[in-house]
Order: sequence, then structure tokens, then C-alpha cells
Amino acid sequence: MKRWLWSIAIAFVALVVVLVVIYVSLFSGRSEGTRIGTVSTTFRFIGPNDTVALSRFDDDAVDGVSCFLARARTGGIGGAVGTAEDPSRLSLSCIATGVVKPRNNAKFSELSGRNVFSERASVLFKTVDVHRFFDAERNALCYVAISTKLIEGSPANATACINVATAK
Repeated sequence: MKRWLWSIAIAFVALVVVLVVIYVSLFSGRSEGTRIGTVSTTFRFIGPNDTVALSRFDDDAVDGVSCFLARARTGGIGGAVGTAEDPSRLSLSCIATGVVKPRNNAKFSELSGRNVFSERASVLFKTVDVHRFFDAERNALCYVAISTKLIEGSPANATACINVATAK
């Protein structure tokens, strides 16, 4: 093969490696919530152990609501670098930490269906999202956590509801 062709091939491979490193460093963020703690579940000889991580996040559009999300995290070398895909196992619990009321004079019905939390579960396509819904008939604010992929959805989900009957 000609020398210039080898130079182009090496430059292309170097560019791909640099782009992958930049992507992983920018978009492999693991959490947007406050980490409460982790429990080790599987021992790994190389890299960190598999864990279940507990995070807390507050609903930015509704005062007085905090949610706790527990989900499995993959360890090992891929987990340490941020390239491993986490399993779609999760649990959600939400509590009223004060008077539950919408911010900025909004109505609960206007806030229904919105994404309130998102966290990456793999380098590329998988995320864990939490959506808010309002059940006007029962006066309940419900949160649904789902694990998604770009190509195929995951049936893994969890729900939590809070009674807002005392909110004025």
C-alpha cells in the first residue's frame, strides 16, 4: 500500500479515538441527582464492583416533592471508564417534604407528562428518565421512572404517587 494511504488511515483512526474520548468524557455523566449512597452487589476482580446506587432529586417545577431513585450500576473496567451499559433495574419512591404546590402559579395539569429527571445508563443510547403526571380525579401527583433505548424500549419501570389534596 502506498505511504500516503497509510498516513490517511492512521490519521482517521487517531481522529476516531480522539472523538470517542471526547464523547465519553462529555456525555458519560452518571447522575444529575444527589448521591445518597451505594451498596455493593457483585464482586469484580478488576475495576469497581457492581452496585445499587440511591440518588435523590427534587422536582424543579413543584415545591415540596423529593424523589429517591435506586438503580443498578455496572462495575468492572467498563463501569469505571463509563462505557458499560447499566441494567434496567430500578425503584422509585417520592415523598412530600413540605406543602406540595406548583411553582410560578402553574397548574398541576399543565405540568403533567413532563420529564423531571434524566440520567445516562450507557455511553450511547440508554437513559433513565422520570416523568411527572397529575391524576385530577384522585388529586395525586405521580412519577414514572423508565429505562429507555433509542432502538427498543425497555419494560423496566417504577412508579410513585403523592397526594396533593392539602395543596392550596
